[in-house]
Amino acid sequence: LLALEINEREQVADYEPMASTVNRLAFNRIKTINWKAFPYSVILVPGAGPEEPEVALSAEGMLRCRVAALRYFEGLAPFVVVSGGNVHPYKTKFNEAIEMKKFMVEKLKVPANAIIVEPHARHTTTNMRNTARLIFRYGIPFDKACITSTSKSQSMYIQELNLDKRCEKELKHVPYRKGKRLSETEAEFYPTLEALQINPLEPLDP
Repeated sequence: LLALEINEREQVADYEPMASTVNRLAFNRIKTINWKAFPYSVILVPGAGPEEPEVALSAEGMLRCRVAALRYFEGLAPFVVVSGGNVHPYKTKFNEAIEMKKFMVEKLKVPANAIIVEPHARHTTTNMRNTARLIFRYGIPFDKACITSTSKSQSMYIQELNLDKRCEKELKHVPYRKGKRLSETEAEFYPTLEALQINPLEPLDP
């Protein structure tokens, strides 16, 4: 804890308790959802941080948000999860998930109560893991398929390439089970209970 404080990296608990702060509107709406009316429970959008210190949201992040908004308005899922912490550039003041939510609400007109913020993930591994944790904690059906909506390259990385192996190496488990590919930018996944394990080796994102 002292090392985190010295390095000004205390964001691991930012916005908590999220169910009564940044996710209050979405959390309160969850209990009203008829889950059978949707093919998927959530659309996960991993963050893409900018490289310039004064840029809040990268062009790549905006594009990911736009594609996910299209899928939301098509009725694929009742919620969008935006996932990403204060990652790029080093010691940035901007949080990827918070900035993506702002963009989706203000520019793309996605309802605020349809967006779940996951503001702590630092890598694709923890985008997947932390989303699975929120699904479990918020009472979203744990056996219902979800989808990732992201760039073509990252979607391929998640679904067909080596993300599961990286999860095994870094998290010591795989926090999701793969489903089928839907398009170049979307693929199914199912959360797993292994995602609830705390990682004692990663204090920035345990």
